[in-house]
Amino acid sequence: MSTPPSPLRAWLDQAWDRHATDTAAVAAELLAHAPTLPDDADGAGVLRLAAHVLLTHAADAAAMQRLLDAAPPHAALEAAARPARWALARLQGTPAPACSDAERWNGLEYLVLVLAARGQAAQAQALLLAEEAAAAAHPEQPARRAYAASANNVAGALRDGPRGDAAIDTLMLAAARLSRRAWVRAGTWMHVERADYQLAMCHAALGQAADAVAHAQACLQRCEAEGAAPDELFFAHECAAHAQHAASDTAALQHHVAQMQALLARIEDAGMRQFCAETLARTPAPAAP
Repeated sequence: MSTPPSPLRAWLDQAWDRHATDTAAVAAELLAHAPTLPDDADGAGVLRLAAHVLLTHAADAAAMQRLLDAAPPHAALEAAARPARWALARLQGTPAPACSDAERWNGLEYLVLVLAARGQAAQAQALLLAEEAAAAAHPEQPARRAYAASANNVAGALRDGPRGDAAIDTLMLAAARLSRRAWVRAGTWMHVERADYQLAMCHAALGQAADAVAHAQACLQRCEAEGAAPDELFFAHECAAHAQHAASDTAALQHHVAQMQALLARIEDAGMRQFCAETLARTPAPAAP
């Protein structure tokens, strides 16, 4: 019989599920939890969620600093906090804490996104790209993967944000391209096809149909060649649907949406199936005849 999750773990799981749609409420709850965080994996998990919500989503460096100041000085918490502390030190112009390359590259995502939110997208892009050679040459795969993940997360966060700022759009595409290059060096075929997914979605968000279609095709072809699971194929068809919507190709859009619908029934995990159903509901639908 499995042990039920702690109340904090149960809250953490639920907060991850709703943080993107209820960011302000989750941020307030995170700040309220900070003074009583335990010295364990659940406490560390709360700090990682806090950095994601307060820095990646809200770009609120001041709130993240308040949360870290309120948290107990536990060893597990300090380890989880180092990427955010590094980013905050860079933003404040104060000495950065000692940390590994992987922790520094995890924190790079936060630094880049806060700078972008402050209207410094060009500086943010320069900082992100400046680390590419060092990450490519790093002997440890976890460090290379940390850098690739940060680039991907920057692209994804900016893709989900508002459009209309050319510097932000440039940074988004640069981060997505960088992520693909980094995952070729650090990851598996799945990381690379997901990088093509990200590129397809980013180009589609900007209405750049030809590039969106090309990356969507690369994503889908790699999934098919590798015998990807139904959920992986589902998202490959999702980016293809967005790409064809940008291209105004109704027949191709209809094909990919139909494939998503068929794959949905083959996804066994209930939580993933629900997430995919929500994704399908947000996917552009072919116009009614």
